[in-house]
Amino acid sequence: MTIWERVNDALETLNLPYAASKFKADSGDNLPDLFMVYFLVSAPPIQHADNEEKIREYTVQVNVFSRDGLINLPDVDGAMTAAGFMKGAVREIPIDAETGHYGLGTEFSLSESEE
Repeated sequence: MTIWERVNDALETLNLPYAASKFKADSGDNLPDLFMVYFLVSAPPIQHADNEEKIREYTVQVNVFSRDGLINLPDVDGAMTAAGFMKGAVREIPIDAETGHYGLGTEFSLSESEE
């Protein structure tokens, strides 16, 4: 299973609109009031043995965008940790002046054995 499939499966449980990399809409007015976007931040190998990669650590960021502000957001942390991810850094994303969406980005990591 790829990292994108793992994140997709986790976010699907929240029953909200989401997309990988960019949420596509005809215009900012057509964006949902609440939606999520995720992307791969990095995926370095963290262990090698006998000239082969043994473990890779994936870091993904899940951004939640809401026109209602940053209170009462969906439980992205719960969905991602239930799927085996570990919560990392959290950052506020400046309000989008065009669409009126506030944003919150959270990093999640997952170490995976190549065996």
